[in-house]
Amino acid sequence: MTDTQATHRLARAALCLAIAAIAQGIRFLLPLPSIASMLLIGTIVNISLCFAVWGSGLLYAGSICLLLPLFAFIQGHLPILPMVAVVFAGNMVFCVVLQQKKRWKHYVFAPLLKAVTLWACTGIVCNLLRLPRQMTYMLQISMGIPQWTTAFLGIIAAAVLWKRLHESHTLK
Repeated sequence: MTDTQATHRLARAALCLAIAAIAQGIRFLLPLPSIASMLLIGTIVNISLCFAVWGSGLLYAGSICLLLPLFAFIQGHLPILPMVAVVFAGNMVFCVVLQQKKRWKHYVFAPLLKAVTLWACTGIVCNLLRLPRQMTYMLQISMGIPQWTTAFLGIIAAAVLWKRLHESHTLK
């Protein structure tokens, strides 16, 4: 890899991180209903993760996977610190599947495995910390279907945008 290619990968990753981080901050600016906020922000974050994997590689995408839940915790969107590791794991599983060459796997397995990982790891963390059953239930619900939905929408949107960017020769 040449220095120019490495610089392009780093710049793309930085742009993906910036877009996702700004999207997470939208909650403070737009008074949207929680479901609309979650769908909008989650989809943008997943688009950013897709672009990071496809445009920069798994190493940079993994860095983004770690930083985004840290930012969310600092902003107060994750209730307990161990959830940073849970969200990191879910995002990493998502990114690893996105590396597969067969595109149909992206649509089927990436959202499903991300949601299952988030749901299961949330249950494990809550049980280890002996959190109340009601809190565990609410956290697991938020890490299930909504995460699958935003991951699926993110992949669809990212695939369409990625194709258009390639067709217009915007991406090198």
